[in-house]
Amino acid sequence: MNISIIGGDSRIAKLAEMYAEEECNVYTYGLEKYFNYCNKIENNIEEINSKELENNLNRSKQYENIFLCNSLESAVTKSNCIISGMPFTKDNITVNAPFAKEEIKLEKLKSILFAENTNKKFFAGGIPKDYFYEKETKKLENIDLIDLLQIEELTILNAIPTVEGTIKIAIEQREETIHESNVLICGYGRIGKILCDRFSKLGANVYCVARKESDLAWIREKRYTPLIYSELPNFAGKIDIIINTVPHIVLTETQLKLFNKNVLIIDVASNPGGIDKADAQKLGLKVITALGIPGKEMPKTAGKYIKEVVDSKL
Repeated sequence: MNISIIGGDSRIAKLAEMYAEEECNVYTYGLEKYFNYCNKIENNIEEINSKELENNLNRSKQYENIFLCNSLESAVTKSNCIISGMPFTKDNITVNAPFAKEEIKLEKLKSILFAENTNKKFFAGGIPKDYFYEKETKKLENIDLIDLLQIEELTILNAIPTVEGTIKIAIEQREETIHESNVLICGYGRIGKILCDRFSKLGANVYCVARKESDLAWIREKRYTPLIYSELPNFAGKIDIIINTVPHIVLTETQLKLFNKNVLIIDVASNPGGIDKADAQKLGLKVITALGIPGKEMPKTAGKYIKEVVDSKL
C-alpha cells in the first residue's frame, strides 16, 4: 500500500512512521527537517540528478520505506491516499508544514490534485471550504476530501492529549501542587469537560464558567462549582490557575484585573483565544498560549488517533 503525506507537524511525522512500520511505502513532502537527510544529499544536493535523488538517496535513515520526495508533484502522484496536517493551513495561503525546507503553496497543491485523473482520498484538518469546494467543483469528482476536524470521534480523542499537555504545563510552571489549587476552566465543551474531570481527580478545587444553562447544570451535577461570567468578581481573588478553552475573547481587562498577579493563565483555544493578551500584559499577568499541544507534547498518541480514523475511511 502507498501513502502520501504532505506537510504536517510531529503527529503527522509519527503517522508516517506508523504506516512505514506496517510495511507501507510512505512518500512525504514537507517533512524534510523531521527526517534526517544523509550527508550526500545535504552537502551535494545540486550535484545529484533528480532520478537518483528520488529513487535511491532521498529516504529516511530510520525507515527504508519512507521516501522524502524532491517535488510536491511526485509525492501527490505516488498514491491514492494523501494525508496533510491538523490544521491543514494557518493562513489559507500555505500548507501547515513546520518541517518543510520551503513553503508549500495551497494553490500549487490544488492544481496538482485537480490535474489528477485517478480517484484519491485527501485527509486534512480544517480544509478551507471556500477554497477547495467552490472554485473547482467539476474537478472534485475524483477527489474525496475528508476534513479530519469534522469527524467527532477524532475531535474527542484529540482532546485527551490536549488536556494532558495542559496539565503538564500547569505543573511545570508552578511551584505548588495541583492538589488543593483553585482552578478555573473557561468553557465546558469537549476539552473543558475532560479538564474539569482530570483536575478534580488530581485534588484541585474546580470552578467552571459557562453560558448555557444545560452546561451549568452538568457542571453542578459533577460537583464542580458552576459560574457565569458576572459571578467572577466573587471568586477571582482565590483562583490559582485559569485555563481557557473558548475560541473567542471572554476575559478582558474588566475581568482580568480581578485576579491576583500570580495567577497562571493557559489559553488552549484556537486563535484568537479567549484571553485578551494585550490587557493581560498591561496588567502584568502571565499568559501561556498553548496551541497544537497534541502535536508538540504527545505526537505519537495524536498520530495514532489520526491513523485510526484514516484507516476506517480507506
